[in-house]
Amino acid sequence: MSELKTIHEIRLSNTKKLMKDLGLSRTEFADKIDMSYNLLSQYIGKNPTKNIGDETAEKIEQACNKPKGFLDQANGLSPMTSSKDEAYISSLKFQSSYENKNTVRIPVHKDVKAACGNGVTNFLEDISDYLEIDPNILMLLGIKSKPENLRVIYSAEYSMWPTVTPDSPLFVDISPIDTAAIINGDVYVFLHNGYLRMKRVFISYGNEKTVRLQSDNPDKNKYPDEIITKEQLNELSFVGRLESALVKP
Repeated sequence: MSELKTIHEIRLSNTKKLMKDLGLSRTEFADKIDMSYNLLSQYIGKNPTKNIGDETAEKIEQACNKPKGFLDQANGLSPMTSSKDEAYISSLKFQSSYENKNTVRIPVHKDVKAACGNGVTNFLEDISDYLEIDPNILMLLGIKSKPENLRVIYSAEYSMWPTVTPDSPLFVDISPIDTAAIINGDVYVFLHNGYLRMKRVFISYGNEKTVRLQSDNPDKNKYPDEIITKEQLNELSFVGRLESALVKP
């Protein structure tokens, strides 16, 4: 089995190989893709400081007359040809017993963590990887959302334990959320005062509408529930609803 690589490592390797195959120096390659030499060096230099993102990869592919996705192919494969018995999940490559072309591509945000406690100031700003997965597996995980609405982020802290443990991958449906249509008892990811948070939401519909943000951790001394008003609920910027969490043992 070949060495496991992330999408950024694959793009870096393929970009260097493409430059070599074209017989261009780094200066010539920078001119060809309409990029400064210094910026290109940050991407493919001896000690890269930047990852080749989606827009940059597409820019390089277009400038070199390569099909979209060319730089994402491991082992130098053209995107029009698939290697038999290969499937990709997150940053790892696995061998399957059959060739399965029916996969969906879900963006992964490894640097985005929804804190179950006080939160962290991160958001879906950078796609660090992609998860290619069979839709049937999503169904087995109990995920009913459309794949194009899904994102994978990660958890932090212990307030949602045992439902969610720190550093567990989370499948989040980022479809627009109407606060009037929130599903009682579901777990939501939202921005609050600059922090990305994750809580189970309960709404009471009495004379005065209140909202309870609940932590699943039974230690309520350390992780107390929070009660907010309807007005405060509308101040929350909902990112999405938790569809599934792959809990680490």
